[in-house]
Parts: sequence; structure tokens; C-alpha cells
Amino acid sequence: MAFDTLRPQAPRTPENTRVPESAIAYGETALAMSRAAAESLSPAMDLTFGPHPDQQLDVYRLADTAAAPVAMFFHGGAWAHGYKEWNGFMAPALVDLPAVFVSVGYRLVPEHKWPAPMDDALAALRWVYDNIAAYGGDPHRIHVAGWSAGGTLASLLALRPGLLSASGIPPDVVRSCLATSTSFQFRNTDPAPGNRGITYREFLFATDGDEIAASPIDHITGRCPPFFIAYGENDFAHVRDTAARMVPALTAHGTPVERHIYPGLDHYAMNLAQGDPAHDWVKTARDWLVSR
Repeated sequence: MAFDTLRPQAPRTPENTRVPESAIAYGETALAMSRAAAESLSPAMDLTFGPHPDQQLDVYRLADTAAAPVAMFFHGGAWAHGYKEWNGFMAPALVDLPAVFVSVGYRLVPEHKWPAPMDDALAALRWVYDNIAAYGGDPHRIHVAGWSAGGTLASLLALRPGLLSASGIPPDVVRSCLATSTSFQFRNTDPAPGNRGITYREFLFATDGDEIAASPIDHITGRCPPFFIAYGENDFAHVRDTAARMVPALTAHGTPVERHIYPGLDHYAMNLAQGDPAHDWVKTARDWLVSR
């Protein structure tokens, strides 16, 4: 949909967003920075992996890239907001490795409930595996990543190889997971974002069992691809709390985990820092794309 034809979304208000002023400012900043990145890199945009307008992705790369690692990034937005166009600002700090940066869209609440976002994450991964070589990427060096709700989707791709196999994707195709400001556990009784007074069961889930299907911490059954878990010192409580349980759960099963807590950053500043070439998150991500 590019930047001038984005589908309208519900306004960010106290009813549907924890900190609406920060969310609005973040979205405006991310779009402006991503527009500038697109002008400099001329990505392949709006590549489709399904019939719905949100089932699209953008591919950022340098022109002479070949057989490079792939960073596949899912946007956040509390499941009901967000665009793949939010992510492009991260590409300039990564593609010169060289690497290929893929920004992924997916269907949103309230039009679509779980498992639609997960189905789209799998379909996007299948598209990347099948097609990324034509854009200079190595289909056997795919790193899944995301911020907020996008980090949940990336984590599930890394933790549920059975879903990959069922979608025709080699179960070992994910080389690592970079999850930023992510919730790793949901329960039906958890309050949905905002002050509506509804629960995640009413907000996101179609069935009672979806709370387990959507919770990465409930799918750690053995050694998994390495995880880089990052969040801000002032991030949301549910991010900090679930990460504090996710790290030891992964290490107990032999999965390499690196956790960074960044001083002074909140949920939104944490994501914007991922486009700063001088920031530690970028330096760590570049190292992971090369070495994992």
C-alpha cells in the first residue's frame, strides 16, 4: 500500500491504547523515517503473500546483494493497529552488512481474530523461503524479528517448528529470533489494551484455547533457535514481567539467550532506537545476522 495509500485504522485513544499520545507520536515518526528510508533504498513494496490487503511485505536491500542473511520483521500495534510501513526505518542500519530486510504486514483485530495473525506470519515466512533468493537473500539464513505484538509472532515462528512443517517450510529454517518489547504470555482474563474493560478473550481470541496457542512461553519444549530479547527500562509491565519468565524458561531447555534492558527507554522509544546505527540493539542485531 506504500505510504500514501495506507488503509485507515481506528484512532489511537484511551479506549484502545495504553498510552495514546505516545502511540500516535511513534506512528507518525516511524512513518516519516521509513518514508525517507524507502526513498534512499527503493525497496520492492507491496509484494503479496495472500489476497487480503494486509497480507503484503516490503523487501529492502542494496542492489548488489547476493546470498545475504535475511531479517524478517513484524510490526507492533497491539494486534489492532500498525503497518508494515512502520518498519522501513530500520533497514538502512542493516542492509549494508549486506543483509536483506523484510517488513511484514498481517491481518488485524477486530476484522480478524486469532489465528489470523499467526496464519499470516507462516504464509509470509513461506513466501520469504520460496522467493527471497530472487532479492539477494539466503533462504537458509532467515532471522525472524518483531516489536511488541510482532515479537510475539516472531517468537512463535521460532518455537513451533511443527507449524512450519505443516506450512511446507523446513522446520529448521529460522536461524534466530530477535524479540523486542514483546509479550510472551497471554491469558483469556488479561485486560485488553486501553480502558474498554474487555479481556483478551473478547479482544483477540476466537476460542478459549487460543490463549495457549498465542503464548510463546507455552511452546518451549526443547532447544530452540537463539533468542535476543530486548526491551526498555520503562517498557510496559507485561513486557518486563513475561520476559523475566521467558529468559530462564528458554535457558532451562538449552536455548542460547541474550537479554538487553535499555536504560531510559519506554515501549515506543525502544522501537525507534532500532533504526539508530550507533545504538547497541543495532550493533547486536548486525552481529547476530552475520554470526548465527
